[in-house]
Amino acid sequence: MIREMNKKQPTAQRPPNIMHEMLRSFVTLAKFLNLTHAVNHLGSTRQTVRRHIEMLQSLRGEKLLAFVDRQYVLTRAGELALVEAEQILLLDDAWMRNEVRVVDGLTAVLYDSGTEIPYYSQQHSIDTIWSHGTPLIQKGLLCWVESKAQLEAPEFDDVRDYLLAYRRHNREWLCVSIGEKSSYATWLGWSWAKSAIGKPLSDDPMASDADQYVSQSYDSILRSGGLRIDHVYTKIARTHGGVPEPITYQRLILRCMFPNGDHALVTLVDRTKTVEIVDVNLADLPAMDPAML
Repeated sequence: MIREMNKKQPTAQRPPNIMHEMLRSFVTLAKFLNLTHAVNHLGSTRQTVRRHIEMLQSLRGEKLLAFVDRQYVLTRAGELALVEAEQILLLDDAWMRNEVRVVDGLTAVLYDSGTEIPYYSQQHSIDTIWSHGTPLIQKGLLCWVESKAQLEAPEFDDVRDYLLAYRRHNREWLCVSIGEKSSYATWLGWSWAKSAIGKPLSDDPMASDADQYVSQSYDSILRSGGLRIDHVYTKIARTHGGVPEPITYQRLILRCMFPNGDHALVTLVDRTKTVEIVDVNLADLPAMDPAML
């Protein structure tokens, strides 16, 4: 995630910000757990990275990284702080590029990669599901409530074929199941969609640079234990190597539980023209093929 952000906004183009640089040193060292690799990735020096870590630990009053058997390891406090640090850096960089804004306390993303694959999304309040949500999205919310968030409960059966389920593993979101009637499968075709099972979000057939924002949405719901509704406009190729096509949809994100008690992240996507995104006039953009509604 942080590597992609560096490509889009080199540090040299930004005014110095010591807190930003301390966080970047921490996140990079936490990723590699090797000082030489972290220094090479940052284009910095060993002394600078060490100083950043020491300053950050002093400010927080807790040890974030320990050096054990000639290897850096994250402490428990460091594991918790890392998630927050990544989110701060992501929002900081995105805000500087005017890609992220907050509307009435809810997040809007206006991402244009410059490669004709934009990603525009807006988080909406949950109560709008009843006024602007599609029947499938409304049904998904009811099933989640009735099942008490238990993914394998029979109350989920009415929408199970439309769901995608993810599991958090080694700081990645792994796809563990895809419903045959899901928007994912019906857009790509079942045979190609199945290839995403077992792959991280960043490596599935529909992966793009904008996945950093999708992952951020998933992380926020995992931490909060709740749900989220987003309206999205983007472009996705329907065949391997094909030309990306416009797609608009509502996406319901739900935190659920697997039978063994592990957390699951479930998404329910419904392609629709009923999409509202701040500062984006969808009438000015190429429209989704009506046959794909």
